[in-house]
Amino acid sequence: MGGSGHGNNIVSYAECLKIHEHLGGKTDGCQEFEASGKMGVNCSICSCHRKFHKKVVKVEPPPVVKYKTEVVYTKCHKIHEFKFQNSVDGCQEFTPKGGDGTAMALTCGVCGCHKGFHRNEITKEVTSTD
Repeated sequence: MGGSGHGNNIVSYAECLKIHEHLGGKTDGCQEFEASGKMGVNCSICSCHRKFHKKVVKVEPPPVVKYKTEVVYTKCHKIHEFKFQNSVDGCQEFTPKGGDGTAMALTCGVCGCHKGFHRNEITKEVTSTD
């Protein structure tokens, strides 16, 4: 099938739908448009104009955008001195004491607090569009 692209859509032309009087009011049986000449508007198979052929538009799906979501644990909010409600230790970032999958991975190596006392911030970034 002859075709041309328009944005994300692919346009092509299929069978000819022109009714011919000399064939008793039937179509000529041309099943695809094949451009001929400089303008490319007539079919080289049946000689009919492109507009007599069934237009087929294939819509291309938009590209898939993949996101990478990362949770970063920042400032510790554990109150260490109960007399003063704003007495925190000043730790600004959670640093795991142990490797992934271990119990110590949930303890901060800087302040000794559980990961749950540290503020979590979710960052989202586009990683790929293909």
